[in-house]
Amino acid sequence: MMETTFMVPDMCFIIQIRLCLDKEGAWILKPKNIKPEFVVHFIGGIFVGAAPQLTYRLFLERLSEKGALIIATPYASGFDHFLIADEVQFKFDRCYRLLQETVQDLPIFGVGHSLGSVVHLLIGSRYAVPRSGNVFMAFNNKEASSAVPLFSPVIVPMAQSIGPILSDILSSPTLRAGAEITLKQLGNVSPPIMKQVLPLVEQLPPLYMDLVKGREDFTPKPEETRRLIKSYYGISKNLLIKFKDDLIDETSTLAQVLSAESAISSILDMSIRKLPGNHSLPLQQALPNVPPAMADAVNRGSELLSNLAIGTPWETVAKEVGNTLGMDSRVLSAEVSKDIDLLVDVISSWIISNAGPNLLRP
Repeated sequence: MMETTFMVPDMCFIIQIRLCLDKEGAWILKPKNIKPEFVVHFIGGIFVGAAPQLTYRLFLERLSEKGALIIATPYASGFDHFLIADEVQFKFDRCYRLLQETVQDLPIFGVGHSLGSVVHLLIGSRYAVPRSGNVFMAFNNKEASSAVPLFSPVIVPMAQSIGPILSDILSSPTLRAGAEITLKQLGNVSPPIMKQVLPLVEQLPPLYMDLVKGREDFTPKPEETRRLIKSYYGISKNLLIKFKDDLIDETSTLAQVLSAESAISSILDMSIRKLPGNHSLPLQQALPNVPPAMADAVNRGSELLSNLAIGTPWETVAKEVGNTLGMDSRVLSAEVSKDIDLLVDVISSWIISNAGPNLLRP
């Protein structure tokens, strides 16, 4: 295991993030100077979930200050949500076992954002995982054709038509090499920082290939996901968070699925909160709080991600990620900071009030 420490001068403390290398593949953030009171399995949204220690850094730091030991499991974006669920749960289990002496007897909560909420629901529907509860922020589970404008009529045929070109490019891993070369040119950036940024840009080649092969919808499809949740989801305590300015939120749909004739409905303990902010609130950062080398790496990595995504159905999402991580977000407004604090307070208060024994599915 390798420990990476980031200095944060204006916050007057050291953030310790441990990376379980190779076998475990997850990021661990422990609270500073206090014993952890609960464990959080955090899963981020599409694209940003590949590097949660960067993209959700501020949110996770503030949650850890409330006593959370956070295991954030990264994943590469793709069409197969089953595969993502299996991957992140495997990583969590490995890291949890590694920390057994520290986390033994602590309650475990899942926290997901956007697609991360969907993944937690799939995990809770397919495995008898010990969970005291789950927190779902900005749940969204649209079909690919709805989630990405003009996906089927425009993007898929375009990808198929340039398939031979993409195959040639990908067979010589040019895209990956290009990303690595660009990052290696950052002479003042240490290798650990490069490794942190690279997963954001490594996601594009597999997505290109899925498009070339005619892939145009998620597995499982949204209606199948809803059926699985209704029939098999086994976590009784759930906090659903909707942001007031979120235009793609489907929290009301999730609430309906959980409460109406689902397997868990008879013992369901569900809370719904509507909070200030938009879909990307948990992603907000204040880059002046990080070392210049890290800020530069994140900025250039986000630019490269946006450039590689041009012409794919992920272009808009990648640009949003780039804008969130880029230097345009160097100033975190007092209002946004207040909204993040409120979000963290709501989540931590709910968790603490429900921190009983780890509950298995009924």
